[in-house]
Amino acid sequence: MPHVRTADFDCWYEDDCFASPWREQDVVLIQHGFGRNAQYWRHWVPDLARAHRVIRRDMRAHGGSSSGEVAWSVEGLVADVIAFLDALGLERVHYVGESLGGITGIALGAMHPERFHSITLVQTPLRLGKPLQDAMRGDYPSWSAALRDLGPGGWVTRGRSAGDPQAEWDRAQWDRCDPDALVALCETTPKVDVEDLLPKVATPTLVLAPAVSIFTPISEQFVIRTRIPDAEIEVFEGCGHNIYVDEPERCTARLLRFIEQRAELGS
Repeated sequence: MPHVRTADFDCWYEDDCFASPWREQDVVLIQHGFGRNAQYWRHWVPDLARAHRVIRRDMRAHGGSSSGEVAWSVEGLVADVIAFLDALGLERVHYVGESLGGITGIALGAMHPERFHSITLVQTPLRLGKPLQDAMRGDYPSWSAALRDLGPGGWVTRGRSAGDPQAEWDRAQWDRCDPDALVALCETTPKVDVEDLLPKVATPTLVLAPAVSIFTPISEQFVIRTRIPDAEIEVFEGCGHNIYVDEPERCTARLLRFIEQRAELGS
């Protein structure tokens, strides 16, 4: 797949569509979260790409994308997505964002609703404050100190069994990040809080919510559902973080149903 120049960096993306080529397809844009990349969403593509064009974008400094002049902020992440849409000539898309990608989705729905048919928030926190920072740092004084010492791949696989194929794959994917840029992003996260943007989201929104994630408490997920004017929620009972990996068929089925129902309503 190609790179496209957006703002000050080269953005890598994957582009799949298996729908009838003579029919116009809506675009589903998938945005991963912190440390990950488009490869984490491969298992969503078969279900979605039968009827839609599916684009998976690597955030700056992640996966195959270059870093550019990194100055992390929610507003900057929003600007990067809009620049990507402009570079590909995409007027309006369905947006799917996970974790930090979901935080970006809330901001996009508030700041640029005209560019989105819908927004889907997958295990999305409202803020990345002390509880999350404490969980991420482990025995280190800070999350950024852990990342610096272990490296991205070492940090994400800490405590996992040596020789575990999935752990080795995770390590390889996270080590594709620019480590300095990832540390800089980590150091920005305590300032992130998008709760005040929720009433301003002017795009139909679907919340895919794990019931027992320590990073996205279910009470917070219902705050998102309640305070966004036009939102629905699907609760994954008994599921912790990473529902998009553990329950892909259920996630894609719910997303497709949401898109179809909203199209029928003319949203």
